[in-house]
Amino acid sequence: MFNFLYFAFMMLFPFYFSSSGQPQISHIILIIIFGFVFLLMFPKFFNTIRENKIVMVFMLYIIYVNTSWLILTYNSSFITYTLFYLFNILLFYTTYMLYSENLIDVKTIRLSIFFTLLLQFGFLLSSGLNFNTRNMLFFNNPNQLGYFAIAVINIYFILGVNQPQNIKRDMIDIVQNIMVYSFAFILLLFSSSKASLVSYVIIVMFILYIELIQRFSYWKLFISSLITLVLVAFIFINMQTIIKFSENTELFNRTANVGTESDDSLAGRGYDRIIQYQEYTILGAGEGDFERFPLSHHKGELHSTIANIFFSYGLVGFFIFILIFTNSKQFYIRRILFYMSPILIYGLSHNGIRSPLFWIALALSLVYSKKENNNVQIITRTN
Repeated sequence: MFNFLYFAFMMLFPFYFSSSGQPQISHIILIIIFGFVFLLMFPKFFNTIRENKIVMVFMLYIIYVNTSWLILTYNSSFITYTLFYLFNILLFYTTYMLYSENLIDVKTIRLSIFFTLLLQFGFLLSSGLNFNTRNMLFFNNPNQLGYFAIAVINIYFILGVNQPQNIKRDMIDIVQNIMVYSFAFILLLFSSSKASLVSYVIIVMFILYIELIQRFSYWKLFISSLITLVLVAFIFINMQTIIKFSENTELFNRTANVGTESDDSLAGRGYDRIIQYQEYTILGAGEGDFERFPLSHHKGELHSTIANIFFSYGLVGFFIFILIFTNSKQFYIRRILFYMSPILIYGLSHNGIRSPLFWIALALSLVYSKKENNNVQIITRTN
């Protein structure tokens, strides 16, 4: 049942039929999942909360900060942002519990990511493959398409890395993996998202590290070298054509103009308000009523996941958030940062904290980081 629901969620996630910040059709699937969890598994769900108490502390602090500013400003936007966190932290606990209890099949979820990328790739083909504009398909803006591509392959990567060693990959698995990363790359290419391209390179580097260093063999080295030589030769032979084609693409223009666009600077992303409004850096400014920061170059929410947490909830909230990566037995931040780094790198210039995919990836990172003395070993397999 839960396999089917998570499969449906992944398939429906890229379809935005309402404005950003409003409930989408995929959220209905998550509400159904929550309902089944509360009706059938509430004791286990409660135990999951006790096992990850720091996440609940983070939620309570968010409620405290935003409620305080709601009372002081009479601005209802603080309620909206608080509800985002309530919904996503509920998703975090639900995902953590279902994966810990082996109630979701890893292969099924990875297959759902393959099919959702395949479906979006099909829609991209039907749109005409226009390189001169930023494509967003059924999202509300191109950056959401780029984030989707990065987030789903980040989840795909986490699940693949942590498969037991005794599960051997067949040709179907290898082809599926290649197609997943290829479809994701094409989607982010047409979204012309610079941040998602950097994050994609990070994931590819992780895969190469695992395959060529952690699981080194001369056969892999030979095949990799051969493929590299073929690619280099192809690029060299067709260099002029590639340059001419690239110069007419939106991604090339955006990359070539890095630093000249209004949102390329730290101030353009809202980082400057951390310096200009230092009085908020201890307890936090809350999320909402952004008109309070007229000196900031960017007038909306801060466009960074980590910086947004720091400014909105201060040193106190930021410290609590970092503690999510730990527990009483071991310090897990290195492992979790390894798993989460593609999404977090993207989050340096975009705020992805409201995306359900972020919290699913975080839950999976904690699940696998806390598994000890079993047949799942960290960083032993590639996707």
